[in-house]
Amino acid sequence: MLCPSTAAAQTQGPVEVNAEPSQANSEQPIAVPDPRYAPESRSNFDLGPPKGKTDSGTFTFGGAIRARYDWRFDDASRGGVRKARENFDFDTLAFKATYDSDTIFGSAQYRFYGGSSIYGPRSGYRGNPGEVSYPMWAYVGYKFTPEDSITAGINQAPFGLTPYFGTSFLETLGFTMGLEEVYNLGVKFSHVEPDFNYQVGFYPGSAPNAFGLSPDSARYSTAIVRADPYVTFGTNNAEQNMFIGRAEYFVVKNDDVSLAFGASIWHSDIYNFDTRQTGTKQLEGLHALGTYGPWGFKAIYVRQDIDPRNPFRNDLVTVGGFDFSYNLAARGNFVSAEVTYKVPDPIGPFTVVPFAGFSAFYKDKANFRASERFTLGGAWTLTADPNLIIYTEAAIGRNDPYVGVGEFNNGLAQGGENRFKSRFIMNIGYYF
Repeated sequence: MLCPSTAAAQTQGPVEVNAEPSQANSEQPIAVPDPRYAPESRSNFDLGPPKGKTDSGTFTFGGAIRARYDWRFDDASRGGVRKARENFDFDTLAFKATYDSDTIFGSAQYRFYGGSSIYGPRSGYRGNPGEVSYPMWAYVGYKFTPEDSITAGINQAPFGLTPYFGTSFLETLGFTMGLEEVYNLGVKFSHVEPDFNYQVGFYPGSAPNAFGLSPDSARYSTAIVRADPYVTFGTNNAEQNMFIGRAEYFVVKNDDVSLAFGASIWHSDIYNFDTRQTGTKQLEGLHALGTYGPWGFKAIYVRQDIDPRNPFRNDLVTVGGFDFSYNLAARGNFVSAEVTYKVPDPIGPFTVVPFAGFSAFYKDKANFRASERFTLGGAWTLTADPNLIIYTEAAIGRNDPYVGVGEFNNGLAQGGENRFKSRFIMNIGYYF
C-alpha cells in the first residue's frame, strides 16, 4: 500500500518546459524559457510551433535530467515524532521531440520518476528510477493561418493564466486542485492576434493513466480519479466531455509596460462509478497579468462548483496525479497572486528571477478549513550555459497537501491540523 505521508513531498515540473513549442503574446519576464528555443515573438500563451519554418519541416529533440534537495521541517519519523528531514534525490528524466513546418506541427514529452525518497520502499515502491512514468503531452496540429491553428491529442487545456499561474517550481495550489497546467486528451482551436487571443477546446477525457502503483493517478496533471485505497472518504469518479475556453486582451503592451485581463470557463460531466450517475463540474475564472520594467505580476480568481454524484457525500471528490491521490472540496473559491523581479545584472555566475506568491482555496462548507500557501524563491539560470537552471524556494502552507505531514489525504477537503508548516526545496535541472 502507498504511504500518503511521503506523497506530500512530490512536485511538478518547472516553468521552463512549455506545453506547446511556441508562444503568442507578451513574453513572460518571470518565466525561464525552454533553453532549446528562443521565442521569435513576445508571448504569453503557448499556441503552436514557431512560424517562419520551411515547408519541409524541422524535427528537434531534447530532454531534461533533474535532481532535487528537500528539507521538510514538519515531517515525521516511524514512531510519529515530528522532525526535520533532508533528502537529496534523483527527480526526473524527460525526453521531448517536436516537429514544425509551415502547416503541420506536433510535440511529445515523456517523463520518468522513481528511485527517490518520494517513490521509496515505505510507499510500496522498489526504489528504481523509471518505476513511475507517463506522457506529459503528445499532440499534432495544423496552422490554417498565422493567427489560427488547431491542436489534437494530449495538450494543455486553455484555462486561466497559461501556461502557469506563477513561477514556483511547486506551482500554486491551483495545480494541486487540477486548475493549473492541466493536460487533457482532446482538440483545441487557437486564435492569436498581437493584443487579443482566445482558445476553445473539447476534451472527451483526461490524459490516460500510465505506469505506476496507483490504479488511476499515474499521470502528470491533477485530474478527477478513482481513489487509492489509503484515501479516507475516497471517491470513484472520472471527468468527461470537457468544454474549456479562455480569452485575453492586452490593454497596453510595449517595451516598458504591459497589462492584460482575461476570462475562462470550464464545464464538464463527472461520472461516478459507484452510483453510475453523471454530475457536473463548473469553473469560472478571471485573471490579470502585467509588467513594469523588470517587475512582473500575475493574479487569478476561480470559482469551483462540482457535483460528483457520490453514493454517500457530495462535498468532496478525489483527485490525483504523480501516482498519488487525495481529496478536494467540491465547492469553493481559489485565488492566487505573484510578484516577480528580473534582476538586471547577474549575481555571480547566475541570472536570477526572485518571486513571491500566495495562493489559497476557501471552501464553501463551514467546517472545511481553508488551504493556503505562501512561496518565496528564485529561478537561477547559469549565464554561461542557460541549459542549467536551479530553483530554490521556501513554501509555508496550511492544510496544504504538499507541505507538512498529515495534510495529504484531506488537506484540500476538510483540512488537516490547520496550522502553518514549512519546507524548502532546491531543484537542479539540465535541459538538453
